[in-house]
Amino acid sequence: VVFFHEFGHFIVARWCGVAVKTFSIGFGPEIVGFNDRKGTRWRISLIPLGGYVRFLGDENEASATDRAALQAMDPEDRARSFAGKGVAARAAIVAAGPIANFILAIVIFTAIFSIYGRESMTARVDTIVAGSVAEKAGFQVGDVIVSIDGSKIDDFSDLQRAVAFNGGAPMAIVVHRGNADVALTATPEMKEVTDQFGNKQRVAQLGVGRSPRAGDAVTERFS
Repeated sequence: VVFFHEFGHFIVARWCGVAVKTFSIGFGPEIVGFNDRKGTRWRISLIPLGGYVRFLGDENEASATDRAALQAMDPEDRARSFAGKGVAARAAIVAAGPIANFILAIVIFTAIFSIYGRESMTARVDTIVAGSVAEKAGFQVGDVIVSIDGSKIDDFSDLQRAVAFNGGAPMAIVVHRGNADVALTATPEMKEVTDQFGNKQRVAQLGVGRSPRAGDAVTERFS
């Protein structure tokens, strides 16, 4: 994560014509390193708490500008320093680190979902709380929830999200029961619950529990 973050700063700085003096993973004394053909020192440092890219004209690892060194530079070197670039270039270089991390996250999750897939549970009703909204609406054990307010329900987490964001409005729910689809209407009930940390909050509840059967666990792989 640190490498990709700093590499984002590095590669955009290179594209913008900024000279990079140091690319470091970690801080403090250098453990091992080498110089590339453009004069950048690539290094792994002793303290593994982040990293940094140091540009020409920087006073320290935090990229604070060395004013004295900048004034002493000739125009050519000043043009290759971070401080010597325009606002747009500097903004792009600064933003490139976080953007690189967003791209890395996309790549990681794409790899996980394509290689290992995503496991989900069929939205099959296994339990119904006595006296709950679900019982009053006519839900039965074994019902598979197909859609809510016209939106397709693919797994139990879709159902949980739909109920959580409902806000207390009536929901048009279609369930598959036996060989037919059955239309039901239910309004989630707002209840006060206490989490494991003792915090109280109001949440919408329908009153159904999901099936624990292995056959209802589905692994879907994506291209």
